[in-house]
Amino acid sequence: MKKYKLSLVSMIVFMSVFSLTVIFNTPFSYTVTKGEQNKAGETVATASGSIAEVTEEPVIHSFSYDIDISSYDDSQYSDEDYESSDMDAEADDNEPEADDAITANDATPTTVPEATLTPVPEVTPTSEPKEESKYANIGISIAKDYVNIREKASTDSKVVGKLYKNSACEIKDSSDGWYHIESGSVTGYANSDYIKTGIPDDELLSKYGTLSISVACDGLNVRDEKSKDAKKLTVIYTNEIYPVVKDEGEWIKIKIPDEGIAGGYVMSEYTNLIVEFKEAVSKEEEALLKAMAAEEAAKKETQIKKRESVDYDYDELQLLACLIHAEAGSQTYETKLAVANVVLNRIRSSGFPNNMIDVIYQYGQFTVAASGSLQKQLDRYDHYSSKAEQITIKAAKDALAGSNNIGSRIHFYTYSVAIRKGYDNKPKAVKMGGLLFW
Repeated sequence: MKKYKLSLVSMIVFMSVFSLTVIFNTPFSYTVTKGEQNKAGETVATASGSIAEVTEEPVIHSFSYDIDISSYDDSQYSDEDYESSDMDAEADDNEPEADDAITANDATPTTVPEATLTPVPEVTPTSEPKEESKYANIGISIAKDYVNIREKASTDSKVVGKLYKNSACEIKDSSDGWYHIESGSVTGYANSDYIKTGIPDDELLSKYGTLSISVACDGLNVRDEKSKDAKKLTVIYTNEIYPVVKDEGEWIKIKIPDEGIAGGYVMSEYTNLIVEFKEAVSKEEEALLKAMAAEEAAKKETQIKKRESVDYDYDELQLLACLIHAEAGSQTYETKLAVANVVLNRIRSSGFPNNMIDVIYQYGQFTVAASGSLQKQLDRYDHYSSKAEQITIKAAKDALAGSNNIGSRIHFYTYSVAIRKGYDNKPKAVKMGGLLFW
């Protein structure tokens, strides 16, 4: 009996334990957080336009376990097993979503209609101050011809130079309609109405500047196109300077006159750009330039050209040579040739006689004919032997043969006297030696 009671108690205990085990181990849903979650703290724009720090909801997984009571051993299931489980999972439809920015299951931001968004003000990054153009103080003369540069800021002040149209100056200061300027060798004041400022760099350089480059490396290839693979035309070397045809940024098109290259390309990074502007001219420089221009014009005007020869006899050659020597015996060959051609031009002109004798002895024309100087030379002609006399004869013969270096000019005068009389203002006036021809 006692043994039976013990068995009954044991049975009751066993059944109680079994019932509890069934109750607590009936299949159920258990949710855990997946180890790999979306990153938290992502910044998104909300409908109100503010910035919100949103922490993503963890992805939800569901795990189901079927328990075999006959082999039940609760020691095989530890908390570590659940936390480290890598089983497939499905999202719980009943799990709440996080606000309206990110969904819980795919971490994709909720789309908000643009019309409801208030734009977040953009923060403009602080930029470095813009570098001022190195041509900011350059002014260009827009006068019809030139603007005077004066010693002081007054129209009554002395003129020290001229800034011709399209010439440049550096503006030092401004006051009461005057610019204090410097250009070339001239410093002074110019009326600001005739000087244009604030011209963009590209316009200033292309319209008023003369561009050239100097080579800034030991040797630089010149190519026929804007490519390192293009045909090489030549090589230019350090510090050599060449005119620019066109600045095209990475490449510069240049001209190399000595080699007949009208347009070759060089890489700009290996060059230094040189910009030159027309400058003001001082009074002294202007006088010198005027003299140089006159001399250059004279050279062009007095180049020997051929024209139809003139038939002549011995007496005509003698008369012409003696006139030349009486008027210009100590002058150069070119000057003597010009005197001979004045005589021949008069013969061809309708305003003078049509033969040599009448032209040379025409009243009031050649003073040596009336003074006796011409006759003195005629008496000596057969004995001309000095170098000066031989040059005189040659000049006479060449003129008669058609050599002309004076064009159609029909007058000449001793230069110093001609200046006093104002003959230098005559049209086509040109100086040769000690004589002025016009």
